[in-house]
Amino acid sequence: MTTHFLDRLFSPRSIAVFGASQTTDAVGRRVFDNLVDTDFSGPVFAVNPKYDRINDHICYPNLEAINESIDLAVIATPATTIEAIIHQCGHAGVKAAIIISAGFSEGQGQGLKLEHAVVKAAKQYNIHILGPNCLGLIRPSIGMNATFSKNTAAPGQLALISQSGALCTAILDWAAANEVGFSAIISLGNAADIDFGDLLDFLAQDHKTQSILLYVEGIRDARRFMSGLRIASRMKPVVVIKAGRHQAGSQAALTHTGAMMGGDDVFNAAIQRAGVVRADTIQQLFAAAELLATQCRVHGRRLAIVTNGGGLGVMATDRAIDLGIELASLSDDTIASLDKVLPAHWSRSNPIDVLGDAAPERYKAAVNACLQDEGIDGVLVMLSPQAMTDPDACAQAVIDAQQTSSKPVLACWMGQQLIASADR
Repeated sequence: MTTHFLDRLFSPRSIAVFGASQTTDAVGRRVFDNLVDTDFSGPVFAVNPKYDRINDHICYPNLEAINESIDLAVIATPATTIEAIIHQCGHAGVKAAIIISAGFSEGQGQGLKLEHAVVKAAKQYNIHILGPNCLGLIRPSIGMNATFSKNTAAPGQLALISQSGALCTAILDWAAANEVGFSAIISLGNAADIDFGDLLDFLAQDHKTQSILLYVEGIRDARRFMSGLRIASRMKPVVVIKAGRHQAGSQAALTHTGAMMGGDDVFNAAIQRAGVVRADTIQQLFAAAELLATQCRVHGRRLAIVTNGGGLGVMATDRAIDLGIELASLSDDTIASLDKVLPAHWSRSNPIDVLGDAAPERYKAAVNACLQDEGIDGVLVMLSPQAMTDPDACAQAVIDAQQTSSKPVLACWMGQQLIASADR
């Protein structure tokens, strides 16, 4: 079995936390607690010369005192101390490190020099660094939460790589409420060593990952980024959201992670050539995450729209065309099937207007007919809460119909108060 150079980062057998503290709200303490309070099976060591113990755990002054091999070091100490810690890790045979600490190239003054010195030291020992200035890494399948986040992630098959730790925490909170699991959540930070290209290469080969989300602020090595993106997108769906589309946003990104982004048009063209989907808003990214987490895959562009309102169908048609989605032509058999269950004056075309008085049975029959049509690759079902509408029962009818097919069925229940329980 071949190994990847990031295996020690994603599958460590043992972890040392530099900066573990008796101060409960310190970053190093949060990281240490997250690791020992989850299901990580390997030993986790606290390293801080200030303390003998952290709660019930021995705290060691340095790695030499541990007298056991360490695969991964998680570092949450002042930036000025980290070069020496990397040398300590190198002498102990550590091959992966996560640097949580800020104070490097994202800031002013000596930060860039400190970052270069840390990377130079790491290369001397062949240590691969995630960060600095990052939230950390979560690998749910092995119970590893090497972050200072209050939330963790449930196991799943969706991976997130983000240059924003704040976005990671927002997605973690959203995922917990929506029961979305992850194969990995990776906060890239300044990407002084490990970058998007390295992580995409790993995730493309990772059997635990089936889909990938990216939040991008800046690219340090465009060639490696595009190479990794092409490799990953050939094997798995990849969705990207890019910040800094305008000059002011690009400048904000530069001060956040120290990375500059090129022109938005160039970036857009490049990811399109790589076969990657771009999201423009966080809401779209959340929607993509929820859809990809279902593991439902689309095998064509031919969409059928089922709606109880003509206006909804018109808007959906416009948006589908904007996105390059083809409106499917209904087969003669499908039209004949729908003739049996829909009123005589139904549209007899796509979008399929089941009319405002549509009962759940009408929705179910229409969706079933679409799913059985070989010329349809997916179905969008829309509902507005009209006077005769039962949103909950119609939602259940669509769920029941979808169980008979592997084709994707998307539901859009429009409104808020009257559709709230169905939306859940």
